[in-house]
Amino acid sequence: MEITFYVLTPTDPASRLTTACRLIEKAFRSKHQVYVQAGSRAEAEQLDELLWTFKAESFIPHHLVGDGPTPPPAVRIGHGPLAADARDLLVNLAAEVPTGFERFRRILEIVGGDEALRAPARQHWRFYKQQGYAVTSHNL
Repeated sequence: MEITFYVLTPTDPASRLTTACRLIEKAFRSKHQVYVQAGSRAEAEQLDELLWTFKAESFIPHHLVGDGPTPPPAVRIGHGPLAADARDLLVNLAAEVPTGFERFRRILEIVGGDEALRAPARQHWRFYKQQGYAVTSHNL
């Protein structure tokens, strides 16, 4: 499993979601099945809206878990328990490492610039390392 932390410097909370959109778009274009774990229903809905508008020339088929078609599109956004069939790429925006994370091939953690967002990310980093996973980071 590959785990990558993307560390942001600005304190604008919207930059986390914009960064998530860019990473989701890149993963979608690379034919990955993406599951986004939002921290709340409100954050999931905000990301859902942003994916439609963050780039005029971009189209990323997606839906909120529980609201979309069957079979689901390549990108799903959830905020509760992880969908049982999600296994490719997890974008974690939540304050916790979700139960079931270990079944994904790749995990992306997006770390905001302020301390309130960095503290949970540090806990995630330690948790993954304690579990024996290799973890890398990129400063954006």
